Amino acid sequence: MVFGFFKKKKPSLKLDPKQEVEVEFTTPEGKESYFTTVLELEKKRFTLRTPQKGTKPYPCSIGDDVMVVYVDGSTVVSFKSKIMEVREKEVDLTLPADIAEDRSSFTENDFCLDIPIPIEYRAISTAHLQTATTTELSFRGIKVITNLPIPRETVLHLELDIPDSPTIKAKGRVIGSTKLPPENRKSLTEIEFEDMGPKEKESVFRYALLYNQRRNRKQAMA
Repeated sequence: MVFGFFKKKKPSLKLDPKQEVEVEFTTPEGKESYFTTVLELEKKRFTLRTPQKGTKPYPCSIGDDVMVVYVDGSTVVSFKSKIMEVREKEVDLTLPADIAEDRSSFTENDFCLDIPIPIEYRAISTAHLQTATTTELSFRGIKVITNLPIPRETVLHLELDIPDSPTIKAKGRVIGSTKLPPENRKSLTEIEFEDMGPKEKESVFRYALLYNQRRNRKQAMA
């Protein structure tokens, strides 16, 4: 008789050079998360580009415990690691003993989350840029609070400022804009993406999954 035949397969590490990961540091003020890139994977360690805190490298120290998170399809993978060596632009970390997987019910073509992302937008026919923050992000588009209602079918140039990633540029079409109570001074405007490319869609989806997973971790610890 063969025992353990139906034993659940242990998650495996899937890191590749140029892959984007999120690194979470614990500070006296709380948790801080930054996106960075895998540079190299070896037998006992892996190397990341030093995360940036604003315009400066994050002050990593040997021995710091961190949480590393990345997206594999619709699965958020996370593991604990420790910083082994710090160089000017790179850090070496220990490979994980255990890996956790959180398979999302969302897919790149079917997700809708209340996630704040700073954006700039303007009507295609004008050069005047305005700023806002999303209240909802989905595979179809975004919802934002605008100062004035925007007529339906207005075509907009959009720039989404996803942290630590290249700005995502796309066209969007307004499909609704409703005044918000009680003063009706601002409007909730719904914008549908029109020409977002596959790489941009992948970046938006990856950020949505990581943001949602980070939020769930904070709620579980509260």
